[in-house]
Amino acid sequence: MTIKMVNKTGSRYGRFVAYEYGQDLFGYIYLDKIKGREKGKVVDSWILEDLASLVKTLDLELYRREVENYENTSHWNA
Repeated sequence: MTIKMVNKTGSRYGRFVAYEYGQDLFGYIYLDKIKGREKGKVVDSWILEDLASLVKTLDLELYRREVENYENTSHWNA
């Protein structure tokens, strides 16, 4: 899954931060942080042991980005 936040304010308009997460073939949960303007590049990556660690890490990272005037453009699929 991907959570994408796009900056729609000021001089940094158009820049985005995306968080891609999921589970690999070995059962580990991964989280990749991608930053950029058009394509983006992976700037940070985590391998997490459990779902609680993923939720805590995402919560902290998303809070930091929201404070920097990013707008969450994700569409949650049920």
